[in-house]
Amino acid sequence: KLLLSLSHLPIILGGDFNAVADPEIDRSDIGRRRWGAGGRTIAYYMDAVGLVDIWRVLHPGERDYTHLSRAHDTWSRLDYILISESLFSTVREARIAPVVISDHAWVECRLQLGPQIGATRLWRFPRDLYEDQAFSAYILTQWNHFQSDNRAHRHDTVLYWETAKAVLRG
Repeated sequence: KLLLSLSHLPIILGGDFNAVADPEIDRSDIGRRRWGAGGRTIAYYMDAVGLVDIWRVLHPGERDYTHLSRAHDTWSRLDYILISESLFSTVREARIAPVVISDHAWVECRLQLGPQIGATRLWRFPRDLYEDQAFSAYILTQWNHFQSDNRAHRHDTVLYWETAKAVLRG
């Protein structure tokens, strides 16, 4: 019900669904290629909420799997990233990583949600706040509290400075 109530918003939903969306292409074992309740449920919600299986859309007909069942010696695609159709134009890449440590591979989806920002973009302090007396007093009080609360961590200057910046930015 929650997912259906959010259908008016852009949604990115990912994880281990523990179900095969399309048994014909998402399961390696030919004998086990049948529709299960989980696959039908995924299809229902994708249709009802307007979601797409972004990896499948970008890789139609391709066989790649996210789960290895050692007990059955089979591969299945159980892990998905489902996104709202309205976000499709923002997708730059979707891929399945190799299974390394776990019995699951992770699925990655790269989106470009806003204008491209270079790696050198730095946060800048808003200039108008330099002259705001109330703000200056507030920052001085917060800085004094921060220093008092974090005396034990001053030996790690990188941690201390990065934490201070995060606290001051709010």
